[in-house]
Amino acid sequence: MSAPQDPVLLLCAHGSTSRSAQIATEEITASVAQALPGIDVILTWVDVQEPDVVDRCEEFADRPVVIVPLLLSAGFHVHQDLARAVAGRSHHVVTGALGPDRSLSELMARRIAHAEARTTAVRRPEAAPALHEALVASSAETAAPAIVLVAAGSSDDRAVQDVRRQAADLAELTGRDVRTGFVSAVEPSAHDAVAGAWRDGARDVTTVSFHVAPGVFHADAVRAAQTAAEGLPATSARAGGRVTEPLLVDGTEVPPELVDVVLKRWEEGKALLP
Repeated sequence: MSAPQDPVLLLCAHGSTSRSAQIATEEITASVAQALPGIDVILTWVDVQEPDVVDRCEEFADRPVVIVPLLLSAGFHVHQDLARAVAGRSHHVVTGALGPDRSLSELMARRIAHAEARTTAVRRPEAAPALHEALVASSAETAAPAIVLVAAGSSDDRAVQDVRRQAADLAELTGRDVRTGFVSAVEPSAHDAVAGAWRDGARDVTTVSFHVAPGVFHADAVRAAQTAAEGLPATSARAGGRVTEPLLVDGTEVPPELVDVVLKRWEEGKALLP
């Protein structure tokens, strides 16, 4: 049990009507709490669900609070909504978003490897492909699938630049080109980015769902990935490409990479407290 003046960790998700997304964020909250025994780790939301972050800050008005956004880039919610939630309380601080971060790239690389291995297993059931090592090795082959990272999009250019930096880091890690597409607000759209990869001659395309959890935005990424590209020579283009799982998937192990990023932001936040 925490002491009254120990900082509270508010893990602030966007909020969702999707029960899968709700469960996934509850599960990472439990994992973070397990990694921080004696610390109050509380899930809250910036939108859709309640109690929201403003109410939580009021609830813990007399305690030091570190808000770690369960958001992959720092846009309007971080710079406006969360900043307003802590306004007037110097003992309440907001950290940066989860991304960009190398740990997220490592997690996405695992997601890519699993998605591509599943496709290989379907096409060649006798194959037993390796995962991360095979992913990097395949970059030397002309048939390596193109990678399209699909993010939510934001009217705040700072969030867009965060996504592009994350894509550049993923490219550095995997040794493969990574282009970006967005579900809303920013061009190219997810659909256009995937179609562009096919038009540029990709023999296969892997769409990376750069979303925290299942929900509306992940569903949009899936639709963009699986939309057939007609009139192109690659058979797989006419069938549509593959898509990775989001970073959190309810009912499965919480990725340690994601917990590590939260713990890193927690330490950064504590350093900001007076």
